[in-house]
Amino acid sequence: MNRYVIIGAGAIGGTLAAAGSDAGLSITVIARGEHADAIAAGGLQMRTPSGTISARPELARSPEEVELRTGDVLVLATKTNQALTALPQWADRPVTGASGTVIGAAGELLPIVLLLNGTEAARQAPRHFRTVVAATVWMPALFLSPGEVITRMQPDHGAYFAGPVTADPEAVATARQFVADARTAGFAAEALGSADELWPHIWGKLLTNLANGLDSILGPGIAYGELNEALRTEAKAVYAAAGIEHVGSSPKAFGLEDRIELGEVAGVEEFASSSWQSLARGTGSIETDYLGGEIVRIGNTLGVPVAKNAFVMRWCRALAAGDDLGGQIPADPQERLAVLTRVLLD
Repeated sequence: MNRYVIIGAGAIGGTLAAAGSDAGLSITVIARGEHADAIAAGGLQMRTPSGTISARPELARSPEEVELRTGDVLVLATKTNQALTALPQWADRPVTGASGTVIGAAGELLPIVLLLNGTEAARQAPRHFRTVVAATVWMPALFLSPGEVITRMQPDHGAYFAGPVTADPEAVATARQFVADARTAGFAAEALGSADELWPHIWGKLLTNLANGLDSILGPGIAYGELNEALRTEAKAVYAAAGIEHVGSSPKAFGLEDRIELGEVAGVEEFASSSWQSLARGTGSIETDYLGGEIVRIGNTLGVPVAKNAFVMRWCRALAAGDDLGGQIPADPQERLAVLTRVLLD
């Protein structure tokens, strides 16, 4: 049996770690601080619409605490801004063979599966790993309290669409095995056979993640549908200019909508994006520059107007830094909505 070493025990990584461990998969999860303390003391709790899973995955607090071995699969489930540090850190870790001796480095010998939003991690990972798989993740999961993650999807916990980034047979095989094991753990999952099949899914998911910026600024409970559509319209113009193809919705494309319907989780009233969660936890960082910021990057490169996405990105960076831009960002969410409406819908 492959062992999955899950780097990052937040909403996405923690959900996979808890569900996978509960289903009998071999899981080691990397967590830090109070979250690691809580997992060590009481296990990893995963709350779902149908109840709570209490799991006991193997826990490590740093790469140095994990003895990597042949057959391991690394799973990167951090934010993109954290991934750019984690990739070389893990790629250079030694791997032990059957004889108990070091036979090489992880980047040469072990596959890595990317469970991240955006496009940058999939571009950067092949700098460090020979075998790279990426998966788009469709799962509104929540991580705010140490030792606990929450998912609203039902009857499956969420959905993955995984395919090879690098052009080697092992990447295809890893994607297929990951999908099989994800299904065992209670996720809807589909394997994509090539990078050409994968990238339209990645670009399609990026469009949905443009809402993360608005969600981060406004918080839970405020409707921003028209504003989100304005960002998406701007992004689609960028896609058209760049010749980027995208799949509108991976779950719909595979007929899986009924496997991942939203449900209610007892006691959970606020449920918002992973970017909003970063602000709520006071991490001091946010990954939106790799979401809407990617649209801004391409648009600026090609000379396509991206002022609306750029405005949202500026506010997200400021909020992460605890800066109201000299009073330009109101404290009241409804006042923020009014400003965004003027800027994005004008």
